[in-house]
Amino acid sequence: MKRLPNLLSCLRMLLAVALPYLAVRPVLFFMIYLVCGITDAADGYLARRFRAETALGSRLDSAGDFVFSMACLATLLTIINAENNRALVSCALIVTAVRVVNITITKAKFKCWGIMHTIGNKLTGLVLFVMLPVWVCTKDIACWSIIAVGMVAFISAVEEAILLFKSKTYDADTRSIVALRSSSAFLSIR
Repeated sequence: MKRLPNLLSCLRMLLAVALPYLAVRPVLFFMIYLVCGITDAADGYLARRFRAETALGSRLDSAGDFVFSMACLATLLTIINAENNRALVSCALIVTAVRVVNITITKAKFKCWGIMHTIGNKLTGLVLFVMLPVWVCTKDIACWSIIAVGMVAFISAVEEAILLFKSKTYDADTRSIVALRSSSAFLSIR
């Protein structure tokens, strides 16, 4: 049972790779997509529930999140029209650049690979998780929706960068800048 969370993270990565190819089959896409979302939620829950949290598990979860995000982007690129392509590519490049910088900072500063599980990152994942099937099923992607999702992703990526710069130690489960501030204030009182 202790290996199950890691197996779910690996399953998410394997299934996510198929998503761009399934965009032409919306029902199958949605089923695989839903399984990816369920495994994303279940791996962390089960790890905590069965006290099976490990550094490897945290890295696999982050890797699964990254692979799933890239698969979602690739899926979008297969269904988007030329008019909205510039907005999507611009948002994706900016957010990806900040994310790559964050991953690089994490490796250089803390000697590990990882993506923080902040509230902003979870919100980004939720927004993408809801919007992508809508876009795949309707094949109609409004430019404003791409920019809105891009802004949520950009703000969460910048928040993560700030957290990485301010933190003395790496904690993938830091919730937000507010949480970091309140824990710092608490520590300074003691």
